[in-house]
Amino acid sequence: MANKKIAFIITKLELGGAQKSVLYSVKNINRPPFKTYLLCGKGGFLDKTAKKTIKSIFFIPDMVREISPVKDIKAFFQIRKRLKNIRPDIVHTNSSKAGILGRLAAASLIKRPKIVHTVHGFSFYEGQKTTQKYFYILAEKLLAGFTDRLVFVSREDMDNALRLKIAKASQCRLIRAGVEVKRRADFKDFDREAKLKELGLKPNARIILSTANLKPQKNPLDMIRAAAIVCRKEPRCVYLYTGTGPLKKAAAKLIARYKLKNNFKLLGHRKDIEQLLAVSELFSLSSLWEGLPMALAEALFMNVPAICYDSGGVKEILKDGQNGFLIKRGDYKALAQGHIKALKRKDFSFKEEDLEDFDIKNMINRQRELYLNLGGRR
Repeated sequence: MANKKIAFIITKLELGGAQKSVLYSVKNINRPPFKTYLLCGKGGFLDKTAKKTIKSIFFIPDMVREISPVKDIKAFFQIRKRLKNIRPDIVHTNSSKAGILGRLAAASLIKRPKIVHTVHGFSFYEGQKTTQKYFYILAEKLLAGFTDRLVFVSREDMDNALRLKIAKASQCRLIRAGVEVKRRADFKDFDREAKLKELGLKPNARIILSTANLKPQKNPLDMIRAAAIVCRKEPRCVYLYTGTGPLKKAAAKLIARYKLKNNFKLLGHRKDIEQLLAVSELFSLSSLWEGLPMALAEALFMNVPAICYDSGGVKEILKDGQNGFLIKRGDYKALAQGHIKALKRKDFSFKEEDLEDFDIKNMINRQRELYLNLGGRR
């Protein structure tokens, strides 16, 4: 019996949770009865890693994150041509742009594959301009019309999809975006002082880590505003912010304005997140909207308390008062107070049963089950 072909499509292999999740799926589902392929745009931070570990990877020259009518049309035909050659049984899209172009290209094929799309977080959210919000909702409804299964990483997004009639219950599946589990015990021989020295920090530094990107969704400027309040009360606090993005200059200016040069470090893309967690007292996110951030799951597996805005699926894993604090979205002063309160507290608890759904092995098993039950091309 021939293997069932699955073509994964994602806009760009940036250093983010969705991208790492897709790469893990492509590599670990690629065994009988499945054969996997990956289609993505060029220029991502993880391109080199992907090329080394994935044989069937195809870069789509004109697939870019930004809206570009000319490039988007070209990318549609490039994806369609590649899918026509692969003849997949299933096309599984991830991220907004790939979700649009990939689903349209797959649906246009004469021998149409089954279509799956993972929602890592909707583009609409509370507080957004009404016209913009309802444009995104309408677009999601139209695309769901020819999507066989919609996979959600957060229950809140799935509930919203049903409430807004974006999708039918029969289309929806909840499969958490998993992480490769690392625990605090794995770092019992870790040299904390050496890592701090590498980062240019003093041994008594109190580290608050934020693993995000410098883009509007992740809202890094609120983290800087909170840091300014915290560091006035606790000068030993140092905020480490990983990732990059369009708000890098604005973030640097705000850091300078608040005189946080020694207390707020923009680290750029990093591959040592587990080691950064191992030296951190707290983890924090100030996102305005989220699906379910894998970085948060990584922190909680490492027993690092988290203080985050209550955006999207964050509250499905972060239990207020138990393994951290939930803060009302957009209230950076309350975020700062949450950091101060958490730095004083020593009795946070991390229950295994609250985290087991976020083990990446569970994600792979659930995905394989989904594909087996989906059938082949129409």
